[in-house]
Amino acid sequence: MPIQVSVYFVLSDHRNQYMSNLKGILAAMCTPMDNHGKSIDMGIYRAHIDEMISAGLHGVVLGSGTGEYAYLTQNEKRELISEGVRHVGKKIPTVAQVTELSTQEVIDGALFAQDEGVDAIMIMPPYLEPPNERGVMYHYTAVAKSVSIPIVMYNVPAQAAPLTEDLYRKLIAVENLDYVKDSSGDIAGIQKLIAIGGKVLNGADPYAPYSLMAGSVGMIWGAANFMPNECVELYNLIDQGKLNEAMELWDCMKAICLWLWGNRHDIDYLTGVKAATRLTGRDMGGTRKPLPPVPSAARHDIRLALSKLPVNRTKTDRLVWRDWQEERDWLIQSTKNN
Repeated sequence: MPIQVSVYFVLSDHRNQYMSNLKGILAAMCTPMDNHGKSIDMGIYRAHIDEMISAGLHGVVLGSGTGEYAYLTQNEKRELISEGVRHVGKKIPTVAQVTELSTQEVIDGALFAQDEGVDAIMIMPPYLEPPNERGVMYHYTAVAKSVSIPIVMYNVPAQAAPLTEDLYRKLIAVENLDYVKDSSGDIAGIQKLIAIGGKVLNGADPYAPYSLMAGSVGMIWGAANFMPNECVELYNLIDQGKLNEAMELWDCMKAICLWLWGNRHDIDYLTGVKAATRLTGRDMGGTRKPLPPVPSAARHDIRLALSKLPVNRTKTDRLVWRDWQEERDWLIQSTKNN
C-alpha cells in the first residue's frame, strides 16, 4: 500500500508540472456532424484531432464554443471529452469546456472531465442572468476547490459576466485558477490582465499577433481548425523574436480572421469557421439548428480570404455543398428533414 501511494503522488506531480506550461496554440475544436447537423461523426472527429497534432498544435479544447457547445446535449459533450482524451493520449494537452448555468452542474462536469483524464478545464462565468462579482467569485472558487487540475477562466463580456481587473486579481489568488481565455477583443484590457500576473490565452482573432507580442502565453483559436500550420508558425515566429516575418505571415492570415469577426452577411463566428474548415478540405458537415447554413455569397468571400494563405488553399474538388441560395429555401428544406 505505501508503494502505491508513493507512485500516485509522483504521477500527480508530473501531471501538474506538464500543465503548468500550458501555452502556444490550442485549437478550439469544431464538432463534425452529418450534413443535417443532427449527429456527431466521431470518425471525422478523431481524424481531425490527428491532423491538429500533425500540424504541431500545442493543445486542443474539447467541446469548445466554436464546436457548437451551446447546442450539444449533455451526453454529446461528455462523449467529445471521453473520445478526445482517449484519442489524443498524452501527445498534447487536452482542455475540456464544462460551462453550465449553475455551479453544481459545472462541478459535476468538471469532476467528470477530470476523471476522464483531461489536463485542464475551461469555464465561462455564469451567464443568461449573471450574478454580481461576489457570485462569480463563489462560482469559480467552488469549482476550483472541487478539482485538482488547472482551470482556464473565460472572459467574454459579450456573453457572460465580465472578469474585471479587481475580480481577476482575486481569482488568480485561488489555487487551480491558473489561466484565463480573453475573448473581449480589448487589447488594452488583455495587457492589464497580463500586468496583474495572469497567464492569458487570447481568444480574439483580430488581435492574434499583438496579444502574443504583449505577453499572452498563447491562444485558444477557432481558426486553427482550417489553418493550423499558419497559426503554429505565427506563434513560433513571435516566440523566436522574428517579428518582421511574423507580421508578413499575419498579412496573409488577417483577411479571414477579420471576416470571421464581422462580415456583411452577418455570419456568426462558429458557422464561419466550420465553412472555412470545409473549404480547406476538412469536411465538418452541417451546423446544428438554429444555426443556418452559409449562403454562396458568403462562401465566395471566405474562399477569397483563404486564397491569401501561403499554405492552405481552398480545395474545391473535395467540397460537397447542400446549396440553398435563400433563407426561405433553407427553412423549407429544414422542415422536410425533420
